Amino acid sequence: MPAALPRLWIDGAAFGARVLRGGDDPWDAPGELGLFLRELSALLALEIVDIDIGAGIAAFARAQGAGPLDAGGIEDLLSDAALRAHLKRGIETASGALSGRPLALALPGPGALAQVFMDEGDIDDNALDDLAMALADLLRALVAPSIGVLRFTEADPRALEFFEPLTNIARHYELPAVLVMAGEAGEAAGFDRIYSLSPAVEGRILGPAFWEGGDVALQGDTPVFTEVPSALVPETALAKIRVLNESAS
Repeated sequence: MPAALPRLWIDGAAFGARVLRGGDDPWDAPGELGLFLRELSALLALEIVDIDIGAGIAAFARAQGAGPLDAGGIEDLLSDAALRAHLKRGIETASGALSGRPLALALPGPGALAQVFMDEGDIDDNALDDLAMALADLLRALVAPSIGVLRFTEADPRALEFFEPLTNIARHYELPAVLVMAGEAGEAAGFDRIYSLSPAVEGRILGPAFWEGGDVALQGDTPVFTEVPSALVPETALAKIRVLNESAS
């Protein structure tokens, strides 16, 4: 069912993998992903818990020995029944372990996905369009009743015009669609909330300066998205999160 969007959205997956799993990728064993996310949620007091589909795709591809791919190769990967079973297993275990907690499917946008597998010079509008359609087809297969939000991450501004198939799925399932945009998000449309470094959008990305010691806290009612650096000392991470929670209350 749809979830309320949190004031403070923390992505702690990379940090948690190092602290809780010694650097092992939780997606290497999707049957245990739920336990990892439950432990991470308790450690960081998460308001919403991300099920990182991009990380699941990368883990599956790595296990298969998949090297650089062109757009067609990525489309084949996303349609692979074994990949979909791998991802669904992770979603099922997360849903079971975090029953009643707000859950978000976190997916790469077409540009972010292309950057994982393709040479930069091969990424063009045709590739981005094809990958957006392939991601939409995958997303339709993964949406489950336990999912409350769809969160997309993008870095390539060219990809923003190709998101309509993905935001249409969010509307179909009556789920909020959220965009975390590393660059300018001026051309983004169809999202219920956008986080970027631009002051022109509603949500703010709280970057590394905060975690490195900068005196930064939430301001007014501005929603904030932040990723906990994987190398951060746990005591520092927890102290910083207390600062954020206190300023959000």
